[in-house]
Amino acid sequence: MVYHAYLFTGVTGTGPTQIPWLRPIIGWGYLGVPVFIVLSGYVLMLPVMTRFDRYRIPGGFWKYIWRRARRIIPPYWAALVLFALMIRFIPVLHNPGGTQWDTKLPMGWGTFLTHFFLVHDFFPQYIGKIAGPMWSVAVEWQIYFLMPLVILPLWRLIGGWATTSGLVLIGMWMGSESKYSWMHPWFVGLFAVGMLAAEITVRARDAHASGTLRIRTKPRWQEGAFIVVLLLGIAVLFFSHRDYYQHQTWPSEVVTGVFTGVLLTWLGRSAVTGHHTWLARFFAWRPFVLAGLVSYSVYLFHSPLLGFGNLLLLPFGFSPKLQFLLMIVVVVPLTLGVCVGMWWLVERNFLNRRQQHARVEVNGNGPIPDVEPMQPESAAASR
Repeated sequence: MVYHAYLFTGVTGTGPTQIPWLRPIIGWGYLGVPVFIVLSGYVLMLPVMTRFDRYRIPGGFWKYIWRRARRIIPPYWAALVLFALMIRFIPVLHNPGGTQWDTKLPMGWGTFLTHFFLVHDFFPQYIGKIAGPMWSVAVEWQIYFLMPLVILPLWRLIGGWATTSGLVLIGMWMGSESKYSWMHPWFVGLFAVGMLAAEITVRARDAHASGTLRIRTKPRWQEGAFIVVLLLGIAVLFFSHRDYYQHQTWPSEVVTGVFTGVLLTWLGRSAVTGHHTWLARFFAWRPFVLAGLVSYSVYLFHSPLLGFGNLLLLPFGFSPKLQFLLMIVVVVPLTLGVCVGMWWLVERNFLNRRQQHARVEVNGNGPIPDVEPMQPESAAASR
């Protein structure tokens, strides 16, 4: 959200030109999307791996699509209709004003209908309209279909490692050749990275439950140290070539996605074998769980609200630095409040079972429980 507040501040280009020293720090906000894609692949693969007939969707294709549609589409449509009405009836949002918001205009029937049916990412002229972040919801929705129709059949045919490697390489090739790059085709491979991390996690759980997990002789802290060193190496790489990675985004998104898969594998294997890492306990902290619950609504609703807030501040003629400060200390908190309100009005009615459980835990007074390792008898029962 701070990244988008920076982009929306003042007239077009104010942030990068008038506050350039912030760009190296917050200019990486777009990397949250590949992290989410990998997490999504991880979460959706876990129930697939606990079935008798592995690599098949629990409940079948249509029940799976219905579950995913019920989870993501109602809040998405609520945001779409709200912002379409705001653009239609609020003059400052309807008319170009020389700000970053102009890139979200105009809004015609083509724009609205392609957004409504989540196909606007197919069209470069529509993909960034109305609310910029919505393009990634469309990409995610389409990957939901690819998982049972393409990715899992390949998984059964050639295995997870080959499938993931192939999809990542194809996505990288399409990115390097600028073939449909606005659709971010490398996200399909990153989704598969999350699926592979889930498979490794579940196999470690089963091996631990059956007593066949290979015992490590090296200290466990070395795994955590490796993750830290890997993260530092990526940070050095990104910052030393910042101009390249922030303008040609596919390499940094692929690297970030693969690192997220490595991190999930480490956290997952540690959790299911009874070795809870400090990072897992940190992520289980109640504020993080709460943030995770409302994050989808924040993602859907925040961008146009930030643009609206900037437009309301412009007539006062504040300096760029003061304008950005007001965006951070006034507009961002108000936007968060509206987003949480929309979560309460809309999204909370469409939470899945896991999220409903997390909501109960957050509302309770007791500690949020750690993930318990699978015991042999329960592992047998799950199969």
